[in-house]
Amino acid sequence: MNTALTVLGGILAAWSTLNLLYYHKREFFESRRIRLMYGGVLVYRAGRVRGASRAWRRASVLLVASYAVSVAWFFLVVYSGIEAKLNGTGALRVLVPGVDITGLDLAYFVLALGAAVVLHELFHGKTAVSHNVGVKSFGLAVAVLVPLAFTEIEESDFNRSSRFVKTSVLAAGVAANLALGLLGLALFNIAASPSGVLVTGVVPGSLASRAGIEPYSILLSVNGVSLRGVEDLRSLLSNATATVLNITLLTPRGAVETVSIVRNATERMLGVYVTTPPASWLISVVGVYPAVQLLRAFFWLYLVNFNLAILNAAPLFITDGGRIVFEVLGGRFKKAALLVNAVSLLALAFSLTPLP
Repeated sequence: MNTALTVLGGILAAWSTLNLLYYHKREFFESRRIRLMYGGVLVYRAGRVRGASRAWRRASVLLVASYAVSVAWFFLVVYSGIEAKLNGTGALRVLVPGVDITGLDLAYFVLALGAAVVLHELFHGKTAVSHNVGVKSFGLAVAVLVPLAFTEIEESDFNRSSRFVKTSVLAAGVAANLALGLLGLALFNIAASPSGVLVTGVVPGSLASRAGIEPYSILLSVNGVSLRGVEDLRSLLSNATATVLNITLLTPRGAVETVSIVRNATERMLGVYVTTPPASWLISVVGVYPAVQLLRAFFWLYLVNFNLAILNAAPLFITDGGRIVFEVLGGRFKKAALLVNAVSLLALAFSLTPLP
């Protein structure tokens, strides 16, 4: 049976069951501040955000600085995308969940997104409270499979605040995602090995398959040359004179073995899917497969949060960055704020549009 259809059927069954329970036990759910909206959005209103310490208020300068770094990074990425497009080397690419992100990677993506939105909204609330801006409520939600969070700020308090306070409150979410993204990157670098190549898949009938190389093996060297990464493996395999490949590898069971593969003129590809392996210390603690999954989780924590930080910092009308521009340039310079948002949106759209 098709895996995607099985997952979709499970999701529909779960939401159908939840709707039936909510219909018959509405008072039970709502007494616990849980509501089901439109049949597919489950909302939990956790309550008010508790007071923040003075240190949180003093950190406002760091929040604004994080926003400035993120928005600068956004324009750098867009500029790089436009430059690459004009040079004919491609355009920026957007990963689509369910199309480009599948399997366990989709699960890690959803978990990383959940952590991102919760911390993002919590930082908004904490920063607002630290500046005596009222917060009516904080809550969590799930729309089918997409995790969401929200912070309801007292607009009257917010509107009376200074430009710096408004910028701090809006920049807090960007700073949260940037910090979480950098944490994910740091954990990935700590958990990743500086040498070797991890085999994530083997093509049936290929040279690697016939030699007995298994998924989750780590290739250590080829013909006595140590592998420092995927590029080293690609370079060694592109050597047309090497007809025999003596590959030393670490098996998923922890044994070091050497396999010899004879190549001919018509079969040059090894037939493996590879990526960065986990560090040996992590493998010794949890084993190969769990170590690989931790590495993937750290990678998605970094990728999701880092990209959310720079995208949400961008002046794009609907983002925090877009609202910051209006708050800073509002009033007499409203047209300038509109122009900044419009130019940023057009630049992003151009960098994402593929060339014919």
